[in-house]
Amino acid sequence: MRGEEAKIIAIYYAAIPDMLKEFRRQKSDIEDEYYNGIRGINMDGMPHGSNPGRPTELFGVAAAENDAGRRLAEIETRIRVLERDRELIGDSIDALNGKYKKLLSLRYQHDYSWTKISFRMGKPDSTVRNWHDRALERLGGAPGDGPMGGEILLRASRARK
Repeated sequence: MRGEEAKIIAIYYAAIPDMLKEFRRQKSDIEDEYYNGIRGINMDGMPHGSNPGRPTELFGVAAAENDAGRRLAEIETRIRVLERDRELIGDSIDALNGKYKKLLSLRYQHDYSWTKISFRMGKPDSTVRNWHDRALERLGGAPGDGPMGGEILLRASRARK
């Protein structure tokens, strides 16, 4: 894998927490809309079927009509894939030398400028940029060459669009 592909994966890695947060919010919204009324609890602690005037059957019919179960399953799958990608890419980044790992973290996770990075690392801007290129080369040899590397790159490329 080339350095540019590793850069795409590093950007994707930094975006995964926000994507996970959004999918979990969508999942919660679907559950609130269709299922939490079915699983509700009365004030006395006893389970009830629905809000007053809205029978449990209506929640079930609405969930079926809107394909809520399939949508929840799809979201769960996406969450599992993102968590696995985060783990694989994180392991690859963790395997890098300390300065390369720190540099990639500052650049892609914290979105620091080159000036801020060189100040934080106490090195000239040109040195930091050279380290960045080396870090991407070393990262490029890790997740992209593994069994799922091509799939991760494909998902990372799609996530940028």
